[in-house]
Amino acid sequence: MCVKIMRYKKFIIILLIIQFVLISFSFAADPFAEAKKLSDKGRYADAIKLYMDIKQRYPGSDWVPQCIMQMARIYEKMKKYDDAVAEYKNVIEKYPALNQAEEAYFVIARIRTSQNLFQPAIRAYELYIKNYPKGDYTVMAYFNAASLYKDMGKTAEALKYFGEILKDYTNQTWFYSWAAIYSGDIYAGRRDFDAAIESYQRVIRSDKNKVLYALALLHRAQACMEKNDFITAKAVFNELLRSNNFFQEEALYGLGKSHYKLGEYELAREVYTSLLQMFPDTVWRKNAEKGLKLMDKRISKQRTEPDDDL
Repeated sequence: MCVKIMRYKKFIIILLIIQFVLISFSFAADPFAEAKKLSDKGRYADAIKLYMDIKQRYPGSDWVPQCIMQMARIYEKMKKYDDAVAEYKNVIEKYPALNQAEEAYFVIARIRTSQNLFQPAIRAYELYIKNYPKGDYTVMAYFNAASLYKDMGKTAEALKYFGEILKDYTNQTWFYSWAAIYSGDIYAGRRDFDAAIESYQRVIRSDKNKVLYALALLHRAQACMEKNDFITAKAVFNELLRSNNFFQEEALYGLGKSHYKLGEYELAREVYTSLLQMFPDTVWRKNAEKGLKLMDKRISKQRTEPDDDL
């Protein structure tokens, strides 16, 4: 009897050793690489199962947050967006000090934006700003939230967040310049042209990015036209044409229109003629051709009218 018991114990021990060896062998290879292979093959359920298995076997390890992130990404691929968001929130709540948590806020915002759920997307950016006021991506969170507010027509909220960028991130050329241009566009939409022009001037004064510099010049000139300041508009359009090769078509059309509004019909005709020669497929072709006919009449009228000074 004792011999049988001993044999049974040995058998159990051997089974446990075999099981341990098999488990060790199964995890000797990179489990994430294996899960990625499964995911790449479209075997999403098997990949998620493997990640869950890793989480259970190594509950206190650094693998756990990585597993959660990978599971969230797979749910995204499966278009199970609520499940994906739930996993990203899991990372945020349990591992706020990790880089994955910062990334999770942005992914949640991206998912909600793709669903046209702008308010939850903005909320994700605002939570990031609250929790990481000096984070690596804070300026991006401000910009994205402001842009969504702008698209929603909530201009006061948009200007508030663009204003944070203009105040605290002057060294971030791309974000700073676009924040200034978008703010200017908002002011122009409100017909507060002086505020719009001053906002565009922020970019013009910096002159760090040639494309954005040219775009700010264009928008400033257009704002001057809207406020009927055609003399300044003409000067800014000329500056744009001289400064670089960006937005030449728009600048020529605006310059011709400025000349026309100032009664400088021959100059306007020259500019519109140049526009049609340089850009034969311009979207303003019909307007330019109509303007040329009108200017010919005005020029002819000027030439036939008596000169009061004689």
